[in-house]
Amino acid sequence: MIGSIQAIEALKLILGTGEPLVGRLVMYDALEQHFTTLQIPRDPNCAACSDPGAPPLLVDYDETCAPAAANR
Repeated sequence: MIGSIQAIEALKLILGTGEPLVGRLVMYDALEQHFTTLQIPRDPNCAACSDPGAPPLLVDYDETCAPAAANR
């Protein structure tokens, strides 16, 4: 169920159609077959989400986390 929702959200973003769940959290209760949607506001103090026009820089983890070259 959740995978289907994620796939649909990805398609909406790629195709530029519909209203994506940006800024919302969907919770699914499988026992009751019930969905709850919560609005999640941006945190003005968050470096990652406070300014949508300036997302954080991506880190190259392959380079950053690579082990030091072994002595040969």
